[in-house]
Amino acid sequence: MNNNIVYKYMAQLFLRYKEDDLASMSAQITYYLILAFFPFLFFLINLLSFTPVSNRILFANFAALLPNDAAVLVKNMVVQAMQDKSETLLLLGMIGSLWAASQGMSAVIRGLNHSYDVKETRNFFKRYFSALISTVCVSVMITFSFLMIVFGRIIGTYAFELIGEKTLFQSIWPWLRYGISHLFLLVTFYLMYRYLPNKKLKFRNIMIGTVFATVGWVSASSLFSFYVNSFASYQRVYGSLGGIFALIIWLYISTLIILLGGELNAISSKFEEKEKI
Repeated sequence: MNNNIVYKYMAQLFLRYKEDDLASMSAQITYYLILAFFPFLFFLINLLSFTPVSNRILFANFAALLPNDAAVLVKNMVVQAMQDKSETLLLLGMIGSLWAASQGMSAVIRGLNHSYDVKETRNFFKRYFSALISTVCVSVMITFSFLMIVFGRIIGTYAFELIGEKTLFQSIWPWLRYGISHLFLLVTFYLMYRYLPNKKLKFRNIMIGTVFATVGWVSASSLFSFYVNSFASYQRVYGSLGGIFALIIWLYISTLIILLGGELNAISSKFEEKEKI
C-alpha cells in the first residue's frame, strides 16, 4: 500500500475508534476475560502438569510476555498445580474453564460484531456453540504454540538429525521455532475474525486485521512487559494486588488490539465496496 492508502486507513481507524468507543468496549470485554482467564489458565497448567514439562520451563515461557508481577501469579499457580496433581481438579478445571472462557469469547463476538457494524441474528444455541467451539480451537492453538516453544528444540534436533543437517539446525531453528509459534497465533486471529462475527468477509480483507493483531499483540505485550519490569512496579503501589492489576491492563491492551484488527477488516471491506461502485 502507498502512503495515501496508509493515511486513509489510519484516518478511518482513528474515526471509528472514537465512533465505536473502542476504549469502553475493550473494558467491557476485559471484565469477562478476567473471569475466564484464571479458570482457563488453571486447566492448561493442570493439564500440562501431567506431562514431563518442569515448572521452571513452564514459568520461563509464561513470563516471556507477562510483566514480572503478573508472572509471579502464574508461577504460584504452576507450583501449586505441580504439587497437587489431581484428575478431579483437572476435570473441574476443564468444565469451569470451558464455561468461563466461552463467556469471554461471547464478549469478543459482541465486540467484533460491533466493529463489523452488524447485529447478532444467530439464535442463542448457535451463538453459544460458536463461542464454545472457538474456545476449544483457541485453546488447541495456544497449546500447540506453547508446546512448540517448550519442546521446539527436541523436535528440531530430531527432525534435522533425520536429514543430517545438525549445523543448519543450530543456525536457523531458534528463529524457525518462534516463527512457527507466531504462525499459530496468526492462524488463531484469522479464525477469530473469519468465524466469530455475524458477517463473513473475504480472505484479503481479513488478513489486514490479522497481521495487525498478530504483530501488534506480540509487540505490545513485549513492550508492556518491558515497561512494567523496568520502570513501573505495581506491586510496590498495590501490594499483593499488583500482579492482578498488571494482568488486567495486559488483557485490556490485548482486547483493544483485537478490536482494532476487526475495525481494520471492516475498513478494508468498505474500501473495496466503494471501489466497485
